[in-house]
Amino acid sequence: MNLKSFGCSFIYGSELSDEILHNPAIRQAPAPSKITWPAQLARHLEYAYLCYARPGSGNLQIAERALTHLAVNEKALFVINWTYIDRFDYIDLDRPNKWPGSMPWSTLMPIDESDIATTYFKELHSEIRDKLTTLMYVKLVIDTLLQKQFPFVMTYMDELMLDQRWHTTPAITELQEYIRPHLTTFDGLDFQRWAAKNGHAITSIGHPLDAAHAAAGKLMINVFDTQNTTGC
Repeated sequence: MNLKSFGCSFIYGSELSDEILHNPAIRQAPAPSKITWPAQLARHLEYAYLCYARPGSGNLQIAERALTHLAVNEKALFVINWTYIDRFDYIDLDRPNKWPGSMPWSTLMPIDESDIATTYFKELHSEIRDKLTTLMYVKLVIDTLLQKQFPFVMTYMDELMLDQRWHTTPAITELQEYIRPHLTTFDGLDFQRWAAKNGHAITSIGHPLDAAHAAAGKLMINVFDTQNTTGC
C-alpha cells in the first residue's frame, strides 16, 4: 500500500538535510525530503511513500492534487496538511512548470511584492473569504475521502481556519464544526508551533528542521497506532 502526502513546504520538507533543489543548469528536478514526519509514518507502516506536496502551495492547489489522486481510486493512506489560508492560488499558463505532469499553479502571498500581489491583497483580499473558501476545500476533500472509504490523517498550519472570534458567518461556523473532528494536531498545536514549544530548531523562514520531523514522526506514529482505525 502507498502513503500519499499533500501540502506545502512543511510536508515537502523544504530546508531539510536531504532536500534536492531544482537546478536547471544540470537538468536536476527537485525532489522532496524522505525524512519528513509523513515519510517516517510510511516507513513505520511499511508503505511506499509518495509525496505530492509542493513548496508555496495554497489550499486550492492542495485540494486539487488530493482530489486528482482520489479520482483514480487507487487505495492509499492520505496525509494532508492544509496551509495558511491567505495564500491565493491561480493558474499561470505563461510560467515555466518545473513540476512535470502537474498544473502550472502560481500562488500569491502577503510577503510578495509583485504588482498583482499588491493589488490583490490591497483591493480583493479578505479574511472572511479566506476562511470560507478554505473550509469548503477541506470539507470537499473530507467528504470524498469518506465516500471512497480511504484512510487519512489531516493536519493544518493556520489557526485562523478555525477561529470564530472575528470574520465569520453561520456558514463558516458550521463548516468549522464539521471538519474539526477530522483534524489531527500535534498535542493541540500545529507542527510549527509544536516544534518551537519543544525547543526544536526552526529556520529563519519558519521551517522545522530534521530533529523536529523525527520527533513529530514518533508522535504521529503513536497517534496513528493508538487510534488503530482508518486514520480519520
